Formats: sequence, structure tokens, C-alpha cells
Amino acid sequence: MARLARALIGFERLMSGVHRRSIQVDDHKIVYSEGGRGDTVLLLHGFGASGDGWNRCAASLTRKYHVVAPDLPGWGASTRLEHASYAYPAQLDRLHRLIQGLKLDSFHLMGHSMGGFLAAAYAARFPGQVMTLGLLAPAGMAEPQPGDLAQCVEKGDNWLVASSPAAFNRLLDNLFVRRPYIPSPVVKYLAQLAARNSAKSAKIFEDLRQNQPPLIERLPQIQAPALIVWGDQDRVIHVSCADLFLANIKRADLVILPQCGHMPLTEKVSSWIKLYLAFLERWSELGAAVRSHAAVGGN
Repeated sequence: MARLARALIGFERLMSGVHRRSIQVDDHKIVYSEGGRGDTVLLLHGFGASGDGWNRCAASLTRKYHVVAPDLPGWGASTRLEHASYAYPAQLDRLHRLIQGLKLDSFHLMGHSMGGFLAAAYAARFPGQVMTLGLLAPAGMAEPQPGDLAQCVEKGDNWLVASSPAAFNRLLDNLFVRRPYIPSPVVKYLAQLAARNSAKSAKIFEDLRQNQPPLIERLPQIQAPALIVWGDQDRVIHVSCADLFLANIKRADLVILPQCGHMPLTEKVSSWIKLYLAFLERWSELGAAVRSHAAVGGN
């Protein structure tokens, strides 16, 4: 079953126009998907996921952009060290060294959930590198209205960390309003991986709850134009957080997707990727016009 599941994931990757590569960054081997040509779009996945979570989006992006989607350290096929911290401060440093290793000078940055926190924090810390910022249901805010996950965690029921196949199916039900098609061998394979790594994932979840300074204090440092996308029925991070991101980023647009949960990248892929491509096109054209104007003025 595992072999079939890996083959199905590999086929989806192939159809998306990306290939798996790896790079050594300090004491971590980081595996990443890469494909396409043009300006780079760096995609950061969410908690418990991997770079393969972007495969259904990458097919649209690789037609015009150079796509890089890493398995963040500690996740997917990248190294997870027993005693290392995978909290946001350590991950932000690793992300910076990964970007240096890949020789990415400037790029479009998109992050989902946990990856959205990292994307926003990175754009605040290194504003000169980030051309545009995409935030897909990003983590990092104290929820004005506590969502379902926060209320369950408060009661000792963290369903984001699945320790059994049944718990993994519950997780999928909570991630989506309407579950997209995922081949059953892939579901079973991912459920086994989640259960096998549940203790370590639970530790990372606790580590991620601590971040100083708070992300909301960093957002005003972001210079890049931002697109914020959220599902109106997100049970992981309540949609009320969206207004906090919108109010604290200088240039930001917000789109709320109806009848959508925490996973727009797979549940509403055609809707959100169309919005994102239009966003990239608009700001790429504006950036080209500014560069052209500067070149003429310099002459």
C-alpha cells in the first residue's frame, strides 16, 4: 500500500511539473519540490503537511513561475532531529539558511497555516527579499473568536494531531467543508505516517504556541503587497483572525471563500489559485513598470 501511495503522489507531482530535490542546510537535509521557470514562488506548507500539499496548485503556477515547495525541517521527507526545536524562531532561521542555500535573492512568498506564520514573519524580517506575500489561513494570531480547534485543545482534545487512522479521518472531516477526492491508498498511507509521528507532532504543536515577539507586532514591518485568503468555515483558525492581518499589513487584500474550511489549496483550488495568479500578475506588471521607469530615469 505504501508503495502504491507513494507512486500516486509521485504521479501527481509529475503532472504538476515539479520534481523532488534535496539540499543540506546545517544539520538538516531538506527535501523540496521544484519546477517551472520565471520569477520564483516559494510555497510553505502547514502543520503536519509537506511540500506535496501544493501539488494541485503547482500545476497552474509552473506554467509561468519557478516554483519551490520545501518539506519544512521536521516534516515530510526532511530531517526531523529528536532534540531539535521546530518552534517558529528556529524554523525562521532555518528557512533563511535554506533560501541562502538555494540562492534566492528575491521571490514571491506564500504560506498556508503554520507556513503562513513563517511567511509573514520572514517578510517582516527580510522585507527586501519578498516581492509579494500570500497568506492562506495563516497561524499566529490570538483568535478574536475562538475556533473549534482552540476550544477542543482547551478541553484536552487536540484533533490536529492524529494518533490513529480513525483520528486522521476525523482530522480530514474537520479540515474541509466538503472533502476533495484523495485516493484511499494515499489516505491510509498519510494516516499511518501521522500516527507514527503523533508524539513528535504533539511536541511541535506545543512549541509553536510560544512566539515572541507576537506576530501582530511584526506585521507593520512587512513592505510587500499581500493577499490574504481564508475559508469562511475554517475550524482550525477562526476566520475572525483575517481582519487582524488586514489591519496590520500596509498593502493587503482579503478574500473570504464561501463554503470553505482550512484547506483552500485543495478544497477550493480552482477558486483561490485564480485569485492568486491575478494578484501575482498585477504586482509583477507594476514592479516591471517601476523598474522600467527607474531605468529610463537613470539614463
